[in-house]
Amino acid sequence: MHPIVKILLFIFTLLLMSYLSNPHVLVLCIALFIYALWLEQGGFLRVVKRMKWLFISIFIIYAFGTPGEYVQHIPNVVAPTIEGCVLGFVQIAKLLIALAVLSILFATSSKEQLMIGLHLLLSPLNLLGINTNKFTARLLLTLDYVEELAAKEKFKFKFDQLDKMLSTTELVHKDRVIVLQSFPLKWTDILVVMVLIISTIALFYFREFNVEGLF
Repeated sequence: MHPIVKILLFIFTLLLMSYLSNPHVLVLCIALFIYALWLEQGGFLRVVKRMKWLFISIFIIYAFGTPGEYVQHIPNVVAPTIEGCVLGFVQIAKLLIALAVLSILFATSSKEQLMIGLHLLLSPLNLLGINTNKFTARLLLTLDYVEELAAKEKFKFKFDQLDKMLSTTELVHKDRVIVLQSFPLKWTDILVVMVLIISTIALFYFREFNVEGLF
């Protein structure tokens, strides 16, 4: 599958989450979670474990900040609401879906392939005078630099490193030549893109139709 198709599938999945009911979101989360584990068990689990406190925070905020019916057998002063617990689990599921799809995207494509897809996806911006070649090259160098930092022993991330990252990559890789060799779309890729476009239009259409039906 062409890298641009994989990126479009990633975007479509994120868009689809806002149109699915809560049970469908949970089913999609379980399916993608299992698939991401099958493709890249170590890396995906490591990312999920690092975000455990974010998940806990999201659940607490929704569970205790959403009005609704209190959970029984718990004093009302400290009791979460049923609606809040449900919303908390759904938001965590949506975040896990995004992480799983992103993990699948990186597990099935190299950085160079993803850069090719991103470059093709952003190529219409050249008509507006935006240099997508330079942007893609800098992004690839930045990813390489981050990978080098993460490989170092006892590496600890600091936010001030973000300011130095761009200048460092330009100095270290000043003489590096980046070649992204593109390849044509297959008929199956074109078919998938057409299905994604039609599905996206259908999602927007039915959403507008449902909203208008409420008034």
